[in-house]
Amino acid sequence: MLKLDWNLLFTLINFIVFYLLMRKFLIKPVTRIMEERKKLIEDGLNQARQDQDEALKLKEQYEAALVGARDESSKIVADARQSAKNEYDRVMQEAREDAGALMENAQKTIALEKEKALLDLKGQVAGLAIEAARKVTGQKDHSQEDLALYDKFLSEAGDDHGADI
Repeated sequence: MLKLDWNLLFTLINFIVFYLLMRKFLIKPVTRIMEERKKLIEDGLNQARQDQDEALKLKEQYEAALVGARDESSKIVADARQSAKNEYDRVMQEAREDAGALMENAQKTIALEKEKALLDLKGQVAGLAIEAARKVTGQKDHSQEDLALYDKFLSEAGDDHGADI
């Protein structure tokens, strides 16, 4: 059986006072600290989720920018190739035109040189003809008669102005 005496009552009061003191000085601060830690952990987790979401958005932006940069670099390379091809075509066309002009000038120069050579040749032939005519006729005078002989030779030889040569 249980004895109820004052010791039990004091023990019970001590226990209640001890519980209240423990609650006031130990349980409430520990509970408050645990709640603060819980809140701090939840805030950290929320911040980590936000940081992760932001990182994913930045990654998507980076990938989009990278794709855009690749497309732009491809476009720049294509433009550079087209520009180089156009410049090559232009330079080649100029070279063809210059070559054509050089060929035309060369042909004109050749024609002029040919005509000059024909004139020199005619002069030499005329001189030889006059000299031969002098020897045949035995004349030593070089005057009007020389010109008459020259004209006569040209008319007999057929002055075609380079048609035969």
